[in-house]
Amino acid sequence: MRIFYDVDTQKDFMNKKWALYVPDAELIKPNLEKLTVHAKAYGIAVVGSVDRHFGTEEYKDREGELQRRGGPFPDHCMARTIGETKIRETLLYTIKDARVADLMMTCRDGDESIYIPHLSESMDVWGQIEWACRVDSLMLRFQKTEEKGCRFIPTYFEKQSYDVFTNPAFGCLLGLIKPKEAVVYGVATDYCVKAAVLGMQKRGIQCYVVEDAIKGVAPETTETAIQEMRKAGAKFVKTRDVLEERLGGKKS
Repeated sequence: MRIFYDVDTQKDFMNKKWALYVPDAELIKPNLEKLTVHAKAYGIAVVGSVDRHFGTEEYKDREGELQRRGGPFPDHCMARTIGETKIRETLLYTIKDARVADLMMTCRDGDESIYIPHLSESMDVWGQIEWACRVDSLMLRFQKTEEKGCRFIPTYFEKQSYDVFTNPAFGCLLGLIKPKEAVVYGVATDYCVKAAVLGMQKRGIQCYVVEDAIKGVAPETTETAIQEMRKAGAKFVKTRDVLEERLGGKKS
């Protein structure tokens, strides 16, 4: 199966003068919207990542990228701020009556997507088992949805660092649904996009990086990241290739 993987398309990254604007990120919004519309029209499963920072003592060991912890970046995508929410172009469903309340996931501002928190290192073993069971429940729902030909509820994994694989729930999802391919888009090319692609390639998932639907922080690190992804086996395509199903293999 093929999934769409949406990397951190949040307002703090995508909008000028917001907390951690990725240069020229607004230029890819039209293509992000085309990919989102395509996924919705063809019932393609959309998963991805979102930054969510807290700035509290509980999370200090995870938030080393923040300047307040000695890292390079200012506070961004802080919990319960508008900046952490997704841009309109990558929202599939925005109704307020979220049908996933029984899973106790977080739904934001009428966004029906599911947001799966990063398990706290201080959480006891029973708490971790509880979250694992919730992810399993989500996947069972996903399987039933596929069987009925209905829509899949977009699912995003919260993280406090560049790499989505630091959230163990994401690896759990991949192990359950076993995607063979991932169409990857979002920001930033030289950080979170690269980490997701390298992680999925390492796990045997063929990534198609949509080169006109990604943006990086700096030209030098972006070019290096692209070369690293190519070396790992990732293929680079255009939005048109995705929309016209010219990626090779079967349609999702």
